[in-house]
Amino acid sequence: MSDWEDDEEYDDKPQVSNVKSFPKRSYGDNRRSDDSRRRDRDSCINRNSGRGSTYGRSFQGKESLYVRPESIGRIVGRAGSTIQRLQLDFNVRIDADKSRGKVTVLGDDKGKINDALNRIRQIVDEGHDGNNQSQRPHGSGYNRSDRNNQGYRSYGRDDDNPFDYHYLKTSYDRNENYSANQGGIIDWKAENKKAELARAERWSKRPPLTKDFYVEHTEVANMDKDDVDQIRLQNNNTTVSRVFEQKNDEPDNIPNPIWKFEQCFGQYPDLLAEVAKQQFKKPSPIQAQAWPILLKGEDLIGIAQTGTGKTLAFLLPALVHIEYQSIPRSERGGPNVLILAPTRELALQIEKETNKYSFRGIKAVCIYGGGNRRDQIQHVEQGVEVIICTPGRLNDLIQAKVIDVTTVTYLVLDEADRMLDMGFEPQIRKILLDIRPDRQTIMTSATWPPGVRRLAQSYMSNPIQVCVGSLDLAATHSVRQVVEVVEEGEKYDMIKSFVKSMRSDDKIIVFCGKKVRADDLSSDLTLAGYLCQAIHGSRDQADREQAIADITSGEVKILIATDVASRGLDIDDVTHVINYDFPRNIEEYVHRIGRTGRAGRTGTSISYVTRSDWGLAAELIKILEEAGQDVPDNLRDMADRFNKMKGRRSDENMRGRRGGGGGNRSYGHRNY
Repeated sequence: MSDWEDDEEYDDKPQVSNVKSFPKRSYGDNRRSDDSRRRDRDSCINRNSGRGSTYGRSFQGKESLYVRPESIGRIVGRAGSTIQRLQLDFNVRIDADKSRGKVTVLGDDKGKINDALNRIRQIVDEGHDGNNQSQRPHGSGYNRSDRNNQGYRSYGRDDDNPFDYHYLKTSYDRNENYSANQGGIIDWKAENKKAELARAERWSKRPPLTKDFYVEHTEVANMDKDDVDQIRLQNNNTTVSRVFEQKNDEPDNIPNPIWKFEQCFGQYPDLLAEVAKQQFKKPSPIQAQAWPILLKGEDLIGIAQTGTGKTLAFLLPALVHIEYQSIPRSERGGPNVLILAPTRELALQIEKETNKYSFRGIKAVCIYGGGNRRDQIQHVEQGVEVIICTPGRLNDLIQAKVIDVTTVTYLVLDEADRMLDMGFEPQIRKILLDIRPDRQTIMTSATWPPGVRRLAQSYMSNPIQVCVGSLDLAATHSVRQVVEVVEEGEKYDMIKSFVKSMRSDDKIIVFCGKKVRADDLSSDLTLAGYLCQAIHGSRDQADREQAIADITSGEVKILIATDVASRGLDIDDVTHVINYDFPRNIEEYVHRIGRTGRAGRTGTSISYVTRSDWGLAAELIKILEEAGQDVPDNLRDMADRFNKMKGRRSDENMRGRRGGGGGNRSYGHRNY
């Protein structure tokens, strides 16, 4: 299973079960109402659910019973188990029409038909035992005093309901194996309460957890509010706040930012020495504010542009968190830090960054779909403190009982917005159920969409949000953005001309929209005499890693890639990014061009925009204007034409609704 994503194809997609559709049915009279068709369909569905050995026979006797429609599920049972058992026990056929609440029993023996009906009544009766009075239809005439130990109930006529809910005394033996869990209404409130109690009991047995390791430096503690605001303003206008509403009398307790490494890690000289080896001049804006928050043990949401040091912002506090727990590492039974990433590319990049810092013998492993599963398992079993992974492979190893995430106390969801875009939310939620709720949780994201906010609200404890720059999408200002409006057929000649004029120190990444396009372009350039590599979701893992190694070392100067490389590629000396095919959304555009202009360098992005991309022209103009870039006149013209087209379409749809048609005209690209 792979975690590479490209062109709406994800090798590591959440698994979706196959859904079988019911065969089309001919009803004969096309004039029948939709309600009539729906009733027949529901009847057909329920008959099929209860199909047994008696299906298709003709019977001499037939009796019907009306029940509440919501009770049909209890009669059918899970996967039809209850209705099949009834048919086998009484040698009858049972048809259940959910839309009308009608149950029909057919058979040759009147006594068995009546016995089957009595059991059906009792099954439905059990379903109502757990319901309160407010859940029953108004006027049903139900009286709890009418119920005796034998399960007798009486329902009067409901004048508001065309069906007569009348249940007779039955001789049903409650010890029979007709479980109340085989369908019907579930009391979710009671079940949730039981689950909460079980979770509380489970986690009460976990060892104690220490999260606060922060000792505020004197220089930092002595700053007044104006000093703090000035530092945050200088750090690319960093804003800091609690994400969710606080009570009026609750203080924010947000730590002040730092501006020197010693102010956070002075107590850990060996870790400080590792940082010094990297020759950083000062903390980046996200690091300056995130480190005090994370060392203090707070949950954090970090929102910053790509290439701004988010990985190191959560990594160094994680190393401190691991080392200074009260229980020795050898007695914890598993890893303390779990870092989830959307793609194997990003996961490998985080592992590479982690291995730069040697601190107290802490070990990390990267596990991802497509890698050698046996080797990954062997590394985990040898003992690691940090697991860097993609959701698919992690779930695989959890189910195989190779990894026990109950020992995790520091959780990072890196590029959370991307993981949600790729459909990993169900897998993430499944993983989080097995991680202790008092953990420290960090989410990083380039944007703050509703899905990320919902996930944060569900699984974080009063987090602090650090936003570097604006919450509005923006491109890095260290990249010069060039946009060229072209015809589709002109793009190959343009890229070939650019490659021909490359200087010796140039290194480029060319982004394509589809895997086939990437392969074709790579082949064409190779045949034209230009050495290049290609990377996309359908290539073998070894080939992907070789492609990255070649472009990183400089052996190859041209990398043809799909969006699997738009996040996580950290190659400092990429001079140009070329959008051969413009991306599907403006967020990916921002991430693509962020592959250049990294680590204090500058870079250039060149985007080929065709008439098929006109729907993104207006958003692209906003990105260009925010970064102070030139906006071509023909790009503005493209955006104006698209807006006019939308206006015309809206007008025609309105006229179509008023006049009974004409609202489905297709405009295509010829209006550009």
